[in-house]
Amino acid sequence: MGGLLAAVERLRAIGGKQLADVVITLVVAVAAAAAALYLNTTVPVRLIERQTEDFRVARGAPPARGDLVVVKIDDDAINAMRESSPCHCLAPINKAWLGDLLAALDAKGPKAIVVDYLLDIWSSDEEFNDFQARIASTTHPIIVGVDPNLKAGVDFPVAPKLLYADARALMHNDVDDIIRKYDPKPSQYWSLSGRAALALGDKSPPDKPFTIRYREPDPKLTAENLGAITPSYSAAFAPFLPAEFFKDKVIFIGSVTRSAHADSDTLKEDMHMTPLRFLPGHVQGTPGVEVHVHALAQMLEHDRIKAPGTIWSAAIVLLAALIGALIGRSTQALWISLGTVLALIVLFGVGAFYAYQQLALMLPMMAPVIGFAFGFFVLSRLSAAELQTQRAFYSSTLERYLAPQVIDRMVEGGEAVTIGAEEREITVMISDLENFSNLVASLDLETFEGVINEYFDGVIDILWKHEAMIDKMTGDGIIAIFGAPVPSTDHADRAIACAREIDVYAKEIRRRMIERGIRFGYTRMGISSGVGLVGNFGGERRFNYTAYGEVVVIAARLEAANKTFGTRILFSGDTLRLARQEVPIEPVGEIDLKGVPVPIPAYTSPTDDGPRE
Repeated sequence: MGGLLAAVERLRAIGGKQLADVVITLVVAVAAAAAALYLNTTVPVRLIERQTEDFRVARGAPPARGDLVVVKIDDDAINAMRESSPCHCLAPINKAWLGDLLAALDAKGPKAIVVDYLLDIWSSDEEFNDFQARIASTTHPIIVGVDPNLKAGVDFPVAPKLLYADARALMHNDVDDIIRKYDPKPSQYWSLSGRAALALGDKSPPDKPFTIRYREPDPKLTAENLGAITPSYSAAFAPFLPAEFFKDKVIFIGSVTRSAHADSDTLKEDMHMTPLRFLPGHVQGTPGVEVHVHALAQMLEHDRIKAPGTIWSAAIVLLAALIGALIGRSTQALWISLGTVLALIVLFGVGAFYAYQQLALMLPMMAPVIGFAFGFFVLSRLSAAELQTQRAFYSSTLERYLAPQVIDRMVEGGEAVTIGAEEREITVMISDLENFSNLVASLDLETFEGVINEYFDGVIDILWKHEAMIDKMTGDGIIAIFGAPVPSTDHADRAIACAREIDVYAKEIRRRMIERGIRFGYTRMGISSGVGLVGNFGGERRFNYTAYGEVVVIAARLEAANKTFGTRILFSGDTLRLARQEVPIEPVGEIDLKGVPVPIPAYTSPTDDGPRE
């Protein structure tokens, strides 16, 4: 950070503050974007990015088509298959039982039937011929899976009623083994869904791997069907269901081992982790046959997940880093900056979610967030370091004049400070301690030092509380200015409130001193408001920030007039005119002041109900 500060100072020396700020902000933004893009290639960040994508895929899924249905090989279907077999065995599916199921479903008028099982191994010619005889009456396309390494007609007999496809279309991610992509043509054969799309009349289904845009689960399904994309019926009962359940629909037959209870005697097989794992019914995986259904629904609707290319992704990350740097460069309070950062990150996340839901646009999330955070962190630390340096500078030069909170506002850029002389409306307060000379003469040096320091410590704390600038300390008196060097619109109110509080404090310290046997006088104050000439006055070797003008003269004369009128606070009519807050006010009358050409209306503000002393 020290090196960065030094670079900023050199840039400012060469091209000025504005150019330096622009250059350093751009440099930090580019560096933050480059770091974010690099981190985005690492495994941990990629895993988190995949999680954000999966959440959008699961929660922002579009509705499913209504012309798809699953006939599931579940516990009931396996038991029915086993009972129909003379040997009560499965290897892995009873072909005779499957043939009867296909014939029964075909009679119900579907668009097509897709079988997520391999039908390239036959125990005998008799088994194959028997299967062909059972499906001889079918009229709708039947797509089945085969091993793409086997040659049709050579390695296995070809059934004219069947369309052969490669069932190995589900692509596992190399990072976390989640099924996010589908290969519509993984070999010489089309995939099950790709072949089904062709059979349904799609002349140009995709032939390259694509990211699956999973569909929304059917909200009407519950129990063991919870989470399914489409209604699912057990193959044990499907032949007996009404034809309208299957008419003009694409039927997928496959293993579905979801169960409404945990003690199912069927192993959960052909289950795959997918982005849908965030949803009920998919926590333990999604049946492979349903993944094929999702892919076909997407293919039939020509729906694709879009993602910005490399250049656009880099531009998004750079923009995020630049926004982070600009926010970090601001001198807002820390909690405001952090709140803004969190709000923008949440806003970006919500925007990315809706971009996917409405436009199928998958925006990157981790790299922009990292770039944003890096840009914010570096520039916020730089601003903090500059602020600390500025604070030290201002404090060392101004702490003798101004209240700490005024210095803070100046350093943080909340107030403008004009260096040099200017005319400005201000309020001047001048105080004096009664019988100060007698006090000095009556006390030994050590006691006097303790008494006067105790008095001034309290008065100065009150002056700083009301954001006064201490112009001079004149032995027993103080000249204070309100409204400079930091402009304020309530300088008159501040001065009156400050004088009243000093009066209360001065009476209390007087009481304590008298109890100690010290003859301590009252504090008298004069206040005047008006236009004065304020700024740095002096020479090259020494100067002082002070005020000149009639407003200072009137304040001094009013302070002296307190002795004549028996008051402790006197302020001019101009001060009363500018004051907005209501405090006890008593008119004293128009008084002639030395050096002032016209009588001045004067007022006092008692701080007790007793007579003035």
